Amino acid sequence: MRGSNVRRPIWHSAKCVLLRRHLTHASRIRNIGVVAHIDAGKTTVTEQILVQTGSISTAGNIRHGNTTTDYLECEQNRGITVNSAFVRCHWQDHLLNIIDTPGHIDFNFEVERSLRALDGALVVLDGTRGVEAQTLTVWKQLSKFSIPSIIFLNKMDREKRNISTCISSIREVLDAAPVLLTYPVFSEDSTLVGVTESPTTPSEQELRTEAVETLASLDEKLEDVYFARDCRAEDVPQQDIWRSAERLHRSGKIVPVCLGSGLKAVGVDTCLDHILRFLPSPLQRSIPHELKNQVCGVIFKSSLDRQRGVLCQTRLYSGSLKQGSRLFNIRTKTIGKVSSIYHLEAGTLVPQSDCQMGHIGVFTGCKDFRTGDIVVDASWKSNQSHLAEIISSNRTLRSTVSHSEPLFFCTVECSSGLEQERLEQALYFMTFEDPTLVLRKGRSEELLLGGTGQLHLSVARERLKQEHGIECKAYQLRVNYLETVASKFIYSHESSTGSRVNVTLSPRAENISNRVDVKVGSDTKVIDMVERTVNSCLAIGPLIGSPIVHTEISVTVEGLLASDHDRKLAQAVRTAVRDALSQAGVVLCEPFADVVVEGPMACNGAIVSDFMCRIGSSEYEVEYGAGGVFTMRGNAPLSQAMDYVAVVRSLSRGLAAVQKIEMTRYCAMEPEASENLVKLFKSGQLSM
Repeated sequence: MRGSNVRRPIWHSAKCVLLRRHLTHASRIRNIGVVAHIDAGKTTVTEQILVQTGSISTAGNIRHGNTTTDYLECEQNRGITVNSAFVRCHWQDHLLNIIDTPGHIDFNFEVERSLRALDGALVVLDGTRGVEAQTLTVWKQLSKFSIPSIIFLNKMDREKRNISTCISSIREVLDAAPVLLTYPVFSEDSTLVGVTESPTTPSEQELRTEAVETLASLDEKLEDVYFARDCRAEDVPQQDIWRSAERLHRSGKIVPVCLGSGLKAVGVDTCLDHILRFLPSPLQRSIPHELKNQVCGVIFKSSLDRQRGVLCQTRLYSGSLKQGSRLFNIRTKTIGKVSSIYHLEAGTLVPQSDCQMGHIGVFTGCKDFRTGDIVVDASWKSNQSHLAEIISSNRTLRSTVSHSEPLFFCTVECSSGLEQERLEQALYFMTFEDPTLVLRKGRSEELLLGGTGQLHLSVARERLKQEHGIECKAYQLRVNYLETVASKFIYSHESSTGSRVNVTLSPRAENISNRVDVKVGSDTKVIDMVERTVNSCLAIGPLIGSPIVHTEISVTVEGLLASDHDRKLAQAVRTAVRDALSQAGVVLCEPFADVVVEGPMACNGAIVSDFMCRIGSSEYEVEYGAGGVFTMRGNAPLSQAMDYVAVVRSLSRGLAAVQKIEMTRYCAMEPEASENLVKLFKSGQLSM
């Protein structure tokens, strides 16, 4: 793990030893993630949490590049989070394990895999904007893993703050029942100075009435209290409101909302109280009783360290992990032995003697363990069928983290052959840690680096230089085109030895992955060799060298002779599959993306007209909201949206912004566009 120049937290001081021991009990632990749309202020809020809890003495600033959780050089330079960072602190005799997650859509996978380590989440909203595109994305991710959350309305110190708009957007966009529990306090000059549980203005009293009515409509106990006060929300005791909110939040019926300003350090202490009050401890996680007294954990992130080997960041659901512990990996069906245990402080590994139930730790010594693997005590290896049943019946353990195919590729190269070798090794380290970063070779053996977006690839290049000392050139950023067969096709090829290879290709529209069926005797080694040969052919299509997808391929070898050794057989299969693909009528597919733009009404005409002209699409709609703001939603080929962020910024003079560009589907290209792309490839103007 890379080192870090962050300030050393007070948590490691000698006077905290007894406190740390006291806080190790799972009932006093909160494993939470801070999630948000980019620029909502979640890293600033996280920094203030560390200050309020005494973990650091002074808050860093994103503009100065000295925040605790943004420890990578590229994060400090750009002022954004690209890598989930783990920190710990204590509040009111509780231990808080906090993961500060990225807010940009290019790093969705980093967010989702971090959620597997969490029991609760703090969702940060920009109080001037409410729910944004990435807020909805992370909300869906939280729902996928059944992670309860609370919401913090940040930036209440801004002039354009609007609590009502935020509450409405939570209700309408997130389809949740928000209950506002705190209100801002301003000085005479409208400076935010604190928060309170009691409304101070008529508009805030309306919000409190709305919150009480929401609770009363869902909770009979509060309904009785409400009616006993003649439906006067202002007369309902605050304690009754708290109790009702706790009951309803436990049942998943409401989401508590508090507010403040991370930058001004206002309302953060109240937010911490809400975390303890509403978000669950690890004991409230549902774990099969058969595993409760044994080691059971999930590796939510794995990475490579040049000295320590594979680092497995793990959430331990039960049991105790110690040096020498033997772990059974359910995916690989192998046993690994733990050599060292650490906990993370941003980018620093801190040695530990063990890792207890409910904690998040890092262990080494298991080279074949990867992101998403479930590990249990080694004794389960002898009872794998029962273990599989236990895992499949438990939602916490059976949940998986998925990621999509790369959306963009670029050619990367160095100035010399020696540097190129170092580049390939460095990229191996990076793709090991980040599965959404893909490395492949083109037809001319050039290196192609694929990622989820332009920012993702740009950050990868920066990290190559900053962390590995390799400066490479990147060319021809392009979207990830794919190839597929349009209809069923049968082909037969006779090898030089007389054996016959029959190939059948069929479209597989329901699934982007391929299905390979091989019939070539009963020797498993030969079958595996033929399957590898077929898959290598599917990796490079006949049109522009892009992978073949959505395809079912059947390969049968007839008249196989003893003299047909592996090399001859592989060559015969390779020739047959490539010839079949070149004659089957393969078509090009391109990715389409949903595009969302928000801005002031004055920019509406220019942006919509440009979208229609550049994209040539009628697949769009425009909504007009309060405060003179419009939202345009459309669907377009991703190739036409590559520079759209800069285009919108230019057209609106920085007033409008692209909130979302997210790939939704692959569609067959129009024949003319496909032909032009193939011509560019054949002329050498397009590298694949």
